Amino acid sequence: MSDLDQLLGQIRAMPVDARLEQMDGVVMQGVARRRERGMARRSMMLAGLLALGIGWAGSIVPSAPAQAAPIGMSDYAPSRLLGQ
Repeated sequence: MSDLDQLLGQIRAMPVDARLEQMDGVVMQGVARRRERGMARRSMMLAGLLALGIGWAGSIVPSAPAQAAPIGMSDYAPSRLLGQ
């Protein structure tokens, strides 16, 4: 057991790596980035579900029956606009 105590004492006496001082900021940036990705993913899922719901509701309850346009000359045809 004294060997283990000596090894731990030697490790305790070693200088601390300078990168450990910057670790807090890096970890917090990672947490914030992960939170943003999760929020973006939830927003995209909500938008997709909303689009599906609107599409489904629009297919179930149409606003007016579909009618074909009459075949003929348009009011905006060049011959009508020029008075011929």
